Amino acid sequence: MSKVIFHILVAAFIFISCKSKVNTYKNDLGIKPATAAMMDSANYTTIEWKDTLLNFGQVKMGEKVSATFTFKNNGDKALFVSNAHSSCGCATVDYSEDAVLPGEESKITATFNNKYPPGPVHQTVAVTTNTREKIYHTLTFEFQSKDSSQAIR
Repeated sequence: MSKVIFHILVAAFIFISCKSKVNTYKNDLGIKPATAAMMDSANYTTIEWKDTLLNFGQVKMGEKVSATFTFKNNGDKALFVSNAHSSCGCATVDYSEDAVLPGEESKITATFNNKYPPGPVHQTVAVTTNTREKIYHTLTFEFQSKDSSQAIR
């Protein structure tokens, strides 16, 4: 009976030890976990984007466009987005600063108020992550701006 209890305790210890190998960079120094992750290249991970280009077709002047880019951490370390901003400063970009653990998904959303005259619009979002192949990623959304008085076909 004591052997069974011993084996259960050893199995539980191994299971807990394996789970704790994902570094989420918690600290009491006031350093953001994403900042700490960017300095630790030995623990970089990999990312898989669902889409890096979204086309919204025709959008009237004055309307808002929200582009949501989904990604997955397909590595074995915690993934952090340390920065994300639009190319022109004309879009608000929302993203989580929390760790994206291996196998989990997250998203980055850019909301853009179309104030452009009629014609093609091409905007990008620059994203910085703690990923091996490259740390800078470019996400693109585009549409055809239409005068608000014109009917969209």
